[in-house]
Amino acid sequence: MPATTQNHPRAFTPEACDDLFQKPDIEEYAAALQSLKGCGSRRLQALLDVCRSPRRAWEAVWDEDLRRRTGIPAKIFSQLRQERNVFDWDRFQHQLDFYGVRPLALWDDDYPAWLPFTAQPPLVLFCQGTMGRDSSSLAIVGSRKASPYGLNAAESLAAELAAQGFTIISGGARGIDTRAHRGRPRREGAEPLVVAANGLDRTYPRENKALFRQVVDNGGAVISEYAFGVEPLSRNFPARNRIIAGMAAATIVVEAALRSGSLITADLALDEGRDVFAMPGSVFSETSRGTNHLLQLGAIPLTCVDDVIREFRRRGWQGPETVAEAAAPSLSPAEQAVIDVIPFDRAAPVSELLEKTGLAVADLLPILLALQMKKAAEELPGGYIRCAAAFSVL
Repeated sequence: MPATTQNHPRAFTPEACDDLFQKPDIEEYAAALQSLKGCGSRRLQALLDVCRSPRRAWEAVWDEDLRRRTGIPAKIFSQLRQERNVFDWDRFQHQLDFYGVRPLALWDDDYPAWLPFTAQPPLVLFCQGTMGRDSSSLAIVGSRKASPYGLNAAESLAAELAAQGFTIISGGARGIDTRAHRGRPRREGAEPLVVAANGLDRTYPRENKALFRQVVDNGGAVISEYAFGVEPLSRNFPARNRIIAGMAAATIVVEAALRSGSLITADLALDEGRDVFAMPGSVFSETSRGTNHLLQLGAIPLTCVDDVIREFRRRGWQGPETVAEAAAPSLSPAEQAVIDVIPFDRAAPVSELLEKTGLAVADLLPILLALQMKKAAEELPGGYIRCAAAFSVL
């Protein structure tokens, strides 16, 4: 009998009444083991190698013989045993239900299709939302301090790829990652995915709470290998990046400095034999030095969506079928005349727009407001920039 039976409303004993108690699912046993502080994927794998199943590992006698067979250091093994003995199954089950999270194990049908073929796939993922085994998945990563050019390019690229049926994966960070999940509605079957570097009872960054909820509401998922209560510590992000790279058939770097987490993700993708695309940027931009460096090293140049589709076909990968491009917002002649003079790579001040359009302030400002409501333009510090929805650069 597990040491935690008295704490677990669904704990297993042979004599328990089946009408009142049920065993935890095998995935819940695996998730509970991974929730023990210090029990990462490697130690969980060691326990499973010896005990042959998550349930047997949980219910085993955690003695010196088991410790020697698993190779877990004595101090850590003692800590894991103590945490298992006081594990609060009531609280754990309540958190799963409250946050709408279900554990996904490596052997589940819904486990990400590409991830098992990596050097160190997580044995358990915590999933909030709907997760499907989509092989047409692409990671879009880039700088947190992206330029207006990078933000627009990321939004436009992600929208076009999603419209073609590709699943877009990001880390949900500020900048490029956030813009990758904005834009036009996605084709059914191309639900977005966010990989978090914290427990799913936390939100990082906090300002993206509504965005993550939108991802889930749109049929996508927010996933993490980290248990409830884990904060977004700096050491978690490189490990998170390996999941992003491992889940995707290819990784796209939109903008990145020479020393950035995005380049780490690109390196991890290359280590797993996945393609890396890089978007060319200005030689004068600090946020494009990393992507331009990747191009020098042999990354695939990305200038349009067809570059991705062409590479999928060349490799013989199963990609989504091509569909018609989503329509841009309908603009009046006056709105079109203004949007035509708004740049997409920098914020143009109102004085510049007044000069180029010849309009009076009283006439220009209502048009700018209408363009913002149609998501064709956006107001930034210093002026207005054309949004990805108003044009197609890719």
